[in-house]
Amino acid sequence: MKMFSKVSLLAGLIIASNSFAATEVNAKLGQNLKIMQDILQSSLGGEEHSSIGRIQHSYLFGQGVAFRVDSNSGWLRHFVMPPMPPMPAMAPAAPGSAVTVAANVANSISISENGNSFSFSFDEEAMEEMAEAAEAMAEQQQDQSEKLRDLREERRDIERDLRDYEREKRDIEFSAKVSKLDSDQQKKLTEINQKSEQLKTQLAQLQKNLTEQEQEYNKKRAEQQKLAAQRQTELVAKVGQVFSNTLCDYGASLRDLKEQEFVSFQLSLSGRDNAKDHYWVVKKSDINQCVTGKIDATALLKKASYYQY
Repeated sequence: MKMFSKVSLLAGLIIASNSFAATEVNAKLGQNLKIMQDILQSSLGGEEHSSIGRIQHSYLFGQGVAFRVDSNSGWLRHFVMPPMPPMPAMAPAAPGSAVTVAANVANSISISENGNSFSFSFDEEAMEEMAEAAEAMAEQQQDQSEKLRDLREERRDIERDLRDYEREKRDIEFSAKVSKLDSDQQKKLTEINQKSEQLKTQLAQLQKNLTEQEQEYNKKRAEQQKLAAQRQTELVAKVGQVFSNTLCDYGASLRDLKEQEFVSFQLSLSGRDNAKDHYWVVKKSDINQCVTGKIDATALLKKASYYQY
């Protein structure tokens, strides 16, 4: 009886250990996902471009692949992605074939498969113009901020001088209650009254100028915030389009991903207060429909589940 119990316990341990053994993921699937990661990286401007970080991916067994990329604050404030050039469709790759993706510093992307290759380029000049415009706006705002700070410091200096004159005036007026003021005290009181009036006039003009400058500063800041929000909206829309186009054109490279699984993309808007990440989730079966021409990239994007979190 004891021997039977020991055998049963040993069998249970063996079964339990086998149940916790890791499931091996198909090595070809890993290659598929790495290829798609490189294509997405290139399609969004390449890792060398400071506006976008390195795309990462993870695979959830039975669920699908999730791609993720972090943006940065400078990108969201100032960067608007240029229009994507049309990308020729890629025919389904044969088993064992190799797909190579390369991007150089000039934002020119080359993709080759089985000896056939093509390339396209981004409008780097447009990117540089936007970066220069953003830098000019930042410098202008910085200059205006420094000007406001100087005006406030000047106002504090005048207010301090006025307080000093008022203190001297009170001292002289107190002396006048005790005894008659002499000529020097009379002269001093007259000078104090004159300088006080001059400072009050100067302070009023300064306050008027400061108010106007603050209103202009707040107006430009509101315009910049509105522009940043508009660019963020354009950016998110463009990323969704690029993701959809890429899946349609190169979705055949995901041939080892199962029909019932999903491909998702997460755009993390780091560097902004209360910013939510954007997610697109696409069924592999819908990607296959786009690859075969049954639907286009626009239809695929509409089929995708999109949300913010």
